[in-house]
Amino acid sequence: MLKVSEQYEVEITDLSTKGEGIGRVEGIAVFVPHTIPEDLALIEIIEIKKNYAKARLIKILKPSKFRIDPACGYESCGGCSLQNMSYEGQLRLKKKWVTDCLTRIGRIENPLVHDVIPMEDPFRYRNKAEYSVGRVSGKAKKDRGCNIGFYQAGTNRVLNIDSCLLQTEVADRIADVIRRYVKASKTPIYDPKSRTGVLRHVIVRTAFNTGEIMLILVATDKRLEGNDWLVDEICNELEEFEDYSLESVILNVNKSRKGKTLGDINITLAGKPTIKEHLMGLDFEISPTSFYQVNPIQTVKLYEKVKEYASLTGIETVLDVYCGVGTIGLILADKAKKVLGIESVKSAFIDANRNATINGIVNAEYINGKAEEELPKLVKKGLKADLIILDPPRSGCEPELLEAVAMTNAPKIIYVSCDPATLARDIKLLTDKDYNFIEAQPVDMFPYTGHVECVVLITRNI
Repeated sequence: MLKVSEQYEVEITDLSTKGEGIGRVEGIAVFVPHTIPEDLALIEIIEIKKNYAKARLIKILKPSKFRIDPACGYESCGGCSLQNMSYEGQLRLKKKWVTDCLTRIGRIENPLVHDVIPMEDPFRYRNKAEYSVGRVSGKAKKDRGCNIGFYQAGTNRVLNIDSCLLQTEVADRIADVIRRYVKASKTPIYDPKSRTGVLRHVIVRTAFNTGEIMLILVATDKRLEGNDWLVDEICNELEEFEDYSLESVILNVNKSRKGKTLGDINITLAGKPTIKEHLMGLDFEISPTSFYQVNPIQTVKLYEKVKEYASLTGIETVLDVYCGVGTIGLILADKAKKVLGIESVKSAFIDANRNATINGIVNAEYINGKAEEELPKLVKKGLKADLIILDPPRSGCEPELLEAVAMTNAPKIIYVSCDPATLARDIKLLTDKDYNFIEAQPVDMFPYTGHVECVVLITRNI
């Protein structure tokens, strides 16, 4: 019988999406941080639940062939979780995750899952750096120094990150300027426990193909001192980066006591309210709160697969659900008769309309509202779609939406997912409604993390 504080040898056979190795001791699943599949480890049980246990790693007895030395201190940082695994191992693991979810949750027997499309250089790929800001522990309140980085794994303490291998060097530099700015301006750092202070988060959005940069300062107050100094310092810091320029500085006001990063009020402190990015022959304007894929290099591969699955001929009506700033639908528009997008976030809806105008696309229109509310209305009005694009958040689609999707009788659905579990759950509902899963193409949008993007082709039974 498994006991707390007892030590055991265990072979790690799987990995959770949080980066915890999974092995079995006396038939019980045990989660062990800092281990990977094929490790033989000595562990100590620290907690026993009804159906599983948690353990700490004492030492690796025999390392996996996929084990590597981490390139950074990922064990402390709560960011990426697979820095101790070779890239080849990550790709194999992510394909297995997708296959397992489709089989176990989606109830699909022997699903066709292609090898994960890899990234040539899987570092410095994120166009959005989202930093938390925390007070420096042990310092007097009058010393306004701060930590800018990510939450330490399993804690609410912000770990200072001088350089992150997944973010751009530009983002690293801007974060360093913010540290100096906080000290010079004596800006109070927000403390979630006491709910006092001003500065909460720092977000850097970088358009890889145009070089435009947006800095978003998330604060509890509309007033921040020393804005001109901050802009000048960042511009000076960016002089050595010839391809990049600071085009937008936004103050986002977030007074919420909840854990969400951004508030609803955006104030342009300097420059423009949006930045422009170029993707697959089109220009896109991006607002502070708008969703845009974080890996621009892999996004091209992802959307090329969507275009391939769509196989449009010019006579089709395309319904782009959860359309964001309109990227997928607008990329398909030149081969479609009509594109109709649905987006709940007002700023993204505005961006989508603007992006259609910027690119001279006249066969695309957009509805602002929740997809699960708007699509049933369209179905009642007799909407007919030849292709439906589903690109939901990590939580997947609402059941009401999928019911409405099935009622359209659309012959083809392309589902773009960032969570294999919710993808499989939604596919199960669709296959119960006379749709067929055809194949899945995973794309590694998030190297060195426990996330994988997937494009799935689904067709209607005829």
